[in-house]
Amino acid sequence: MADYQIIASPTFKITLARLLAFLTRKYSESLANETKEQIKLHLLEHLSQNPLIAPPSERLIELGIKGYRQISIPEHNLVYYRVDESKKRVILLAVMDGRQSIEKLLFEVNLLR
Repeated sequence: MADYQIIASPTFKITLARLLAFLTRKYSESLANETKEQIKLHLLEHLSQNPLIAPPSERLIELGIKGYRQISIPEHNLVYYRVDESKKRVILLAVMDGRQSIEKLLFEVNLLR
């Protein structure tokens, strides 16, 4: 099976920066950097070869947003993404602490109006 290219959307970059800023403030810059690397490695290891490994996101479906999957990354993080089979791409939508409200996060980055 060919590898899928992983693309970070502008919204994903914003949500990642927010997550890392939160971790830096609450814990440490070191933990934020470790978390960023864990997310990156997890996505490359799991999604580049098998992007359908994660289930559709029930949290997003409840908001009327379909076509996205949700993968858990150790230590409470969730990544939302969609798969473009025709171009062999995984497009990352957002990353967040699993204890956060997805509605609030999406509102804050202007996805919900």
